[in-house]
Amino acid sequence: MIVYVESNFVLEIALGQEKAPAAETILAFAETHKLELCCPGFALSEPFATVTGRGRKREDLGKSLTGTLRELRRSKPHEEVVSELQSVPAILTNIANKEFSLLQSTVKRLLHVSKLIELNSAIYEQAIGYQFFFGLSPQDSFIYASVISDLIRRDRKEPKYFISRNWKDFRDFSIKYELESYNCRYVENFNVGLSLIQGNIPE
Repeated sequence: MIVYVESNFVLEIALGQEKAPAAETILAFAETHKLELCCPGFALSEPFATVTGRGRKREDLGKSLTGTLRELRRSKPHEEVVSELQSVPAILTNIANKEFSLLQSTVKRLLHVSKLIELNSAIYEQAIGYQFFFGLSPQDSFIYASVISDLIRRDRKEPKYFISRNWKDFRDFSIKYELESYNCRYVENFNVGLSLIQGNIPE
């Protein structure tokens, strides 16, 4: 069994989001060789951009709060409030550092057990076509073209799943039809994906 994942799979685990337990179990299945996990190499850059962006926003918020507290500190009636809030900027920084560390460890695990589908000229050209035909964003078109390029080389009898929360992009009927022609089912929810995977794992 082959399971294709992308950037939101990494973020789900690293940030401990709602469906993280299911995504974590899928990764654990790959680590115990119960399934083959595949990921477009292109998809691994986006989580770092996302986490870094979140960190910058928190840093800006922390600086703004520090400035506000500095002003409030001059006013006697606000001393208690200032005392309660003065640790918040440091807490925001610690959160950003922790998220980046968790992301690094998650990507390291993924790299250790998954097959990366590297972007090449053929996939790039196919992605341009998918942008035109399906209205996909450049990022999603590169991911989808990478998945299709790998599916073409696989045994069609082997069950396959492409799990991504980007259902607004990948739910298109033509996309689902193309995936199913390679015996690959699109799944928009990690909990549902885990249930389907467990049903295909021999006891």
